[in-house]
Amino acid sequence: MLSTLIHHNDGWGGDGPGPWALIPLTFFLLWLSVIVFAVIRFRRGGRPPWARDTGRSVLDERFARGDITADEYRERRDVLTEEGR
Repeated sequence: MLSTLIHHNDGWGGDGPGPWALIPLTFFLLWLSVIVFAVIRFRRGGRPPWARDTGRSVLDERFARGDITADEYRERRDVLTEEGR
């Protein structure tokens, strides 16, 4: 159907715009698929590959999971704060 629309358009001198007219459509579909993939991945809790864990965020996560006690958390947080200065 798309080829019929392209080849029977009288505004192009009877020959139609040719196959190069499909290039913008291809780029649009490519970008659309990238956006859909990103939205689905981030909604599932995935993180972008460029996001890195800092020491503080890892420590916060371990404390939230219950891997370390509050005293251990405070002690390690203080060490990280001192190293960051």
